[in-house]
Amino acid sequence: MFEARLLHGSIFAKVIEGLRELVNEATWECSGNGITLQAMDSSHVALVSLVMRSEGFESYRCDRN
Repeated sequence: MFEARLLHGSIFAKVIEGLRELVNEATWECSGNGITLQAMDSSHVALVSLVMRSEGFESYRCDRN
């Protein structure tokens, strides 16, 4: 099971907005440590590497990777 809750959801919305302008496709991975994402833009010039640690969430649960 995966569950993550942010106190201020607008932070996550801004992250998604920034990603949306740069990459067309991305894979999110969750673990007990947090959520990660790596994606390349379509021209293979920019690499996005995002780490959202579990401590940054109001509540966080990820039972499996």
